[in-house]
Amino acid sequence: MKRLEGIELLIFDLDGTLVDSQYDLADAVNFALFRMAKPQFPYGVILPMLGGGVRSLISQAFETSVPEEIDEALGFFNEFYEKNHAVKTDYYPGVRETLGKLKSKTMAVLSNKPHRFTEGIMAKLDHEGYFDLVQGAKPEIYALKPSPEGLRKILQKLNIAATKALMVGDSTHDIMAAKSIGMRTCAVTYGYRSKEVLAGEEPDIMVDSFAELAEVIY
Repeated sequence: MKRLEGIELLIFDLDGTLVDSQYDLADAVNFALFRMAKPQFPYGVILPMLGGGVRSLISQAFETSVPEEIDEALGFFNEFYEKNHAVKTDYYPGVRETLGKLKSKTMAVLSNKPHRFTEGIMAKLDHEGYFDLVQGAKPEIYALKPSPEGLRKILQKLNIAATKALMVGDSTHDIMAAKSIGMRTCAVTYGYRSKEVLAGEEPDIMVDSFAELAEVIY
């Protein structure tokens, strides 16, 4: 497998990369559907909708692009998710152990999940303090991925060049954002997008398990 040298900073996506959050997200979607008298979905139906941010998730689940309808559903979603965003969500197998092996690197999180939820999940899981910066979605300040604005904010705060940073994510949005500013990219294939879809974005490397990262990053 290809190895990447000279990496000083690892920036990780959250959902589908570090953590399996599909069940808490699906529960919140189904709560909103219930409150709006719509049929609920099994977990497997909601999985392909994940990865593009909460508004995109709601838009797909409710089959609407009308802002007012999305806002109403999002209110119910947030009502449930505020209290339940870290109930069933946990690291994928091997994540904690692998982060320990990579602790000599600077590490950050960049998610399209709202910042308060991103912080809440990492406050629960990052007992060891592996991450130097945790950054969720703040659309009033910067655009969501695939825009590179969030990545630029992290690079500036940590004073590390894009060429020395690696974006690790399970979404085409992660790869597109990083490539647009000269970062190297790693796609994980166990998350919310298929290997074929990810390969279409031509990431520098692809891994089938999080543990492989410790073998390819130097």
